[in-house]
Amino acid sequence: MKKIGLFVMLSIVLLISACSSNSGGNSTNGGNAIDSGQPKPNEGAANGGTKTVVLSVMNKNRFLETAVREFENKHSNIHIEIKEFKVSEDAGGGGMNLQAISPADVEKYVQSVTTQVISGKGPDLILMSELPQDKFVAKKLLVDLNDLLSKDSSIDPDALYTNILKASQDGDGLYAMPLSFALSLFQGDTELLKKANISVDPNESWDWNQFVEVAKKFKQNSESEKSINLAPISLLFDLIEDNYAELVGQGQPNFDSDLFLNMIKDIKSMYDEGLLNEEMSFGAEAAFQMKDIYSPEQALTMPNSLAYYHKPSASGNKNGTTFKSMFSLGINSQSKVQQEAWTFIAYLLSDEMQELPDLFGVPINKAIADKKFNDIQQKIENGTLETMMPKELLPDGETVKKRIVEVEKLISAAKFRSSSDMKVLMIAMEEFNSFMSGQKSAEEVSKLIQNRVKTYLNE
Repeated sequence: MKKIGLFVMLSIVLLISACSSNSGGNSTNGGNAIDSGQPKPNEGAANGGTKTVVLSVMNKNRFLETAVREFENKHSNIHIEIKEFKVSEDAGGGGMNLQAISPADVEKYVQSVTTQVISGKGPDLILMSELPQDKFVAKKLLVDLNDLLSKDSSIDPDALYTNILKASQDGDGLYAMPLSFALSLFQGDTELLKKANISVDPNESWDWNQFVEVAKKFKQNSESEKSINLAPISLLFDLIEDNYAELVGQGQPNFDSDLFLNMIKDIKSMYDEGLLNEEMSFGAEAAFQMKDIYSPEQALTMPNSLAYYHKPSASGNKNGTTFKSMFSLGINSQSKVQQEAWTFIAYLLSDEMQELPDLFGVPINKAIADKKFNDIQQKIENGTLETMMPKELLPDGETVKKRIVEVEKLISAAKFRSSSDMKVLMIAMEEFNSFMSGQKSAEEVSKLIQNRVKTYLNE
C-alpha cells in the first residue's frame, strides 16, 4: 500500500472546516494577530464608556463582519474587536482562498490561543471550531453558558434546537454556543443499490459490521467499482471525531481500548478486501459516501436518485444522528466583559442574524431553519433557484417536500456531537500509517497513540 497522504487529507478536512470560519470576505488587518500584543481580557476598555470585547478567530468571514457592524449599530456602548490569526489571502470577490489554511497554521493557532487563555491574556470571546474544547473545559477556561441563557429573557430556549444544545454540552455545562450545525450522514445511490438487489432502510441505525456485509454484496452484484468512496485515513478521521467522547473523554485518552483497536483493524480489513480506496476521488460513482449536510439548500438539491442514511457506528449502540457544530462561541472564564460578550452571542441567535445567508450550516434557530427550507422549496418549484447544479438534476417539488420531512426527522434525532482536537487527530493519523503499511501491529500503534496523546493532554 502506498503511504497515505496525511497532510493532503488534513488539508482537505481543514478546507471543509474552514468554510465555517471563512465563508468569504477580505481581511485588511496584519497577520498572526493572536501572537502580537493582544490585550488582556477586559483591558481593551473604554473610550467614552465603550467596552471592548475581543473575539479570537482563525479567519474572519462575512457573517461575523456583518454581525459586528449591525450589533455595534444597536449597542453603541460595546465594541467587538475581531482578532484574526491567519489573514485570508483572497484578493477579492469574497471567496475562500484554498491555500489559506494548513495543518501547521491550525497547530500554531491552537497553541497560541490555548497558551494565552491559560496565562490570563487571552481574548474574551473565542471561536471554538478549531480548538480543543474538552481541554479548555477540563482546565476551567470557559464560562458555563447555561446560566446566562436561562437568565436572558430575550431568548426563548424552545425556539432553538434543544437537542443540539443538550448534545453540545460537556457534562452538565454548555461551554460553547453553537450558532449553526451540520448533520453528518451517509449518502446512498438508490439506483445503484436497486440494481444490485440491495435494500437498506434509511431510518435504521447500523454498525460497520452490517455495512461491510452490504458492501460485500454490492461488490458481488454490481458492475460499479466502488461500494463506498472513502479512503482509510478519511474513515479513521471520521471515526475518531464521532467517538471522541469515548476516546478522549474528560481529558483521559482511551486509544489502547478495544473500541479503538477494533476501529483500526476493521479499517485495514475493509481496505484489504477492496471495500475502501487508496484515496477519495471526487465525483466518482459509488453506492455510498460520507456526506455532511452543510446547508438547507444542499440538503434539498440532492438528485432524486440519492438518499440520506445514518452513518454506521463503531460501537453498534448509537441510535441517532451525528452532527458537527459549524460555528460555536465560548466565553473566557477570566474575561471581565462576560455579560457584554454574552450580549453579542445572544444577538447572533436572533432571527435577524440567523437568517443571514453567510451563516454557514443549518441555523440553530428552528423557525429560521424552517424558513430557509421552505424558501428553497419554493425556489425549486418555481424555477428561480440559482445553483451550479444542472436543472435537469434538481429534484421535483414532491421529492423536495418528502426530503424536508426526512431532514427534519434527522435533525430531531441528532444527539451525538462530532468533535476533536486537531493535534490528537494528527498524532493518530501519523501512527496509523505504520499499521496500514504493515510495519507495526494494531496493538503497538494503539499504545504509541495512547502515550503520545496522554503526553499532549498533560502539557
